[in-house]
Amino acid sequence: MTILLSGGGDPEIVIPIDQYFSSIIDLRKTVLYIPVAMEAHVFSYDECFSWFKKIYGAYGVSNIELCTDLTTVNLNRRYGAVFIGGGNTFKLLDEIQHSNFALQLRTYLALGGILYGGSAGAIVCGKTIEPAIYADDNIVGLKDLSGLNLLGGHDVFCYYEPTKHASYIDSLNRDLYLLYEESGLIFNDSQAVQIGKPFTHKNIALTP
Repeated sequence: MTILLSGGGDPEIVIPIDQYFSSIIDLRKTVLYIPVAMEAHVFSYDECFSWFKKIYGAYGVSNIELCTDLTTVNLNRRYGAVFIGGGNTFKLLDEIQHSNFALQLRTYLALGGILYGGSAGAIVCGKTIEPAIYADDNIVGLKDLSGLNLLGGHDVFCYYEPTKHASYIDSLNRDLYLLYEESGLIFNDSQAVQIGKPFTHKNIALTP
């Protein structure tokens, strides 16, 4: 199992993370791209798909499948990786809760699968998505904020800026992984390793 998280920054500042993700994929297999967190008034799914193909095509990833309905997913070993993109975290979790995607994803990961979560896709991997309250509107009226809980009980806070968010992070009083736009986290078998910009907040204790 490998889980790669990123803050979801612009392509030029997440190059090390994208390079790593591309390097661990079996390019003979399909990458499943899931943009369902994105709100239609921001970008359409087709626009998201075009962006994804352009970004990862540059790294040799060309066998890509778009998924816009989690109720139709059949995760199996033909997928070399699953990529959950950014957008509204509440919308994403609502889509997950109305499907059996979470169960399929856990099985897929237990069999050695690879998951990349960017921004909302990273936050939803946490124990809860409560840190998303700071930046996202609960546009779907979600009541249960329990996340996928794939990170040893930690939550995830994205787009972290020390001067802006430090006091808020301290007030949460919980185990957190913080992600700058240009930072990432590789999670293998309960061990977290930094990639990209290093974390500096006192709540974070990661393997160098």
